[in-house]
Amino acid sequence: MITQTISVISVSIQIAVLATLLGLLVKLIGESARNLTAVFLSFSFSLWLLTDLYWLIYDLMRPESRMPFAANEIEEVCLFLMIAATVNSANRRQMRLPMGYLIGTCLFAVSNAVLWILWSGEIVEDIIVGAVFVWLFYSIVCGLQWSKALESREWVVLGIVCAALIVCQGLTFILPENVRNIPDLCAYILMIAGAAFFTYLFIRAYGNSLAYPRLFLSCALVIWILTSKYMSGGNWYNLFLTLETPGIILWYMSVRKAVKAE
Repeated sequence: MITQTISVISVSIQIAVLATLLGLLVKLIGESARNLTAVFLSFSFSLWLLTDLYWLIYDLMRPESRMPFAANEIEEVCLFLMIAATVNSANRRQMRLPMGYLIGTCLFAVSNAVLWILWSGEIVEDIIVGAVFVWLFYSIVCGLQWSKALESREWVVLGIVCAALIVCQGLTFILPENVRNIPDLCAYILMIAGAAFFTYLFIRAYGNSLAYPRLFLSCALVIWILTSKYMSGGNWYNLFLTLETPGIILWYMSVRKAVKAE
């Protein structure tokens, strides 16, 4: 009951924040001659707001009952596509990822989809969302590459964290139940480490005058937290749900900075 109450409070705060940011974005769009990145971000926040509202209403009407494939799932797919569009609109150089980056990005996205299927058994739904995640992750990695937001060794660290996270999650399915909590805890530590890693890069990016590394890093931070939330349950889920909101605010501030700089 306490866990559910915390979830409702976190989602309610996020709804209020998204509604406020939408108002600010409408003003920003007018001031920036309808900048495409600001427009796409406003659509992203609108979809995110509708998803949260649907989840909140459903949870209040049917507490502790599993939500079937419904309108919010369609909204989430549209949200991820819109986030990818937002990222791509800010990427001023269309580029192809080196093969290693491309393979790593696709493997991580597909591995997430496989884990969702193993957890929920909703094969069709998770395959669809997984395919969208491939495009979303690809778009973000392209933006990070183009803006040179990460150094070479930092890409290696990120790759190791992603691989270790998938391995830990996979081990929870094959290890005996009495030791399953060990890789599970390690996975949560890696999720927190990943969020801290992107936060550090974002703070470091404030030391230079370039707006676009901050934009792509803030988006990467939000998507990392969201991905971690999908891998979590109970209080860990509430933690990442709560962390989403400040991440969204940082993302809006970064987009605003980039739009104003043009």
